[in-house]
Amino acid sequence: MRTRIYNKMTAQEVEDYLARGGDTIFLAIGVIECHGALPIDCETIGPEANAVLLAEKADGLAMINLPYFYPGATVISNATVSFSVRDGIRYLKKICHSLVDQGFRKLFLISGHGPAPTTINAFCRDFFEETMIHPCHLMRLTSSQDMPKIDPRTGPAPEQMEAFKRFSKQTYGAYKVMNQVEFLPIDPEGKGQDGPRKPSDPRMQRFSQLYRGFGGYTCQIYSDPANHGGGHFFRDEEERQQWCDEGEQILRETVERCRINELKEALGAYQEYVQRMYEKFPRIKKFPYSV
Repeated sequence: MRTRIYNKMTAQEVEDYLARGGDTIFLAIGVIECHGALPIDCETIGPEANAVLLAEKADGLAMINLPYFYPGATVISNATVSFSVRDGIRYLKKICHSLVDQGFRKLFLISGHGPAPTTINAFCRDFFEETMIHPCHLMRLTSSQDMPKIDPRTGPAPEQMEAFKRFSKQTYGAYKVMNQVEFLPIDPEGKGQDGPRKPSDPRMQRFSQLYRGFGGYTCQIYSDPANHGGGHFFRDEEERQQWCDEGEQILRETVERCRINELKEALGAYQEYVQRMYEKFPRIKKFPYSV
């Protein structure tokens, strides 16, 4: 295929894909918010790169240019685009109802933003009740056990910081996959240092930690945009390219390990089962789910 990016295909290319039995689309769900030394679309580019690579692996298409969703604690920043959870659910419903009408049956929503489940998981359940088609939210492509567990009393150990740096380099790899490396700023005065990050207010930290113990999700709000800092100040083009190359390799290795084809097959079998239940219990067609 010339491209698997849905937005960049011609109408005939989409028609040809559907005509040969293709029914899979990966939607990259992003956010625009302050993020230290990184461009404010960094948590949009990441899902987009993953969507493209997953589409290549699983014979699907990748929908990009969906950057505006609930940002969470960063609404204090003038760089953050504010979008409510309810707005996001409505928006996704409109898009996905159209995709199903067009002929897509396997919908995968890719995100990388911490509060994304607040919007996407609620949408997935509502959409399932309305259509008996099960969208899949992919928050991560590897097990959460792959990420180091940090002791909040002592902070990250040196080896944990290295693990997080390797994880964060995937973001830079995403800019390379999406051919947008030039948007990563070079700052010779930064001397190759990581961007500043201020700790969150201790009252929010304490409440969140205790509330999580009860299974709760804190509606966070930061006290300073630098609470959501991070990123790296590149000394020169060479260093930037090195990080992007390393990040792309990590990203591609992660996607290669991902069991997306197994998930796609299991989703198809499950949806066939759901349709049988739909016929067996016709009253569920009458449930008035809406947002």
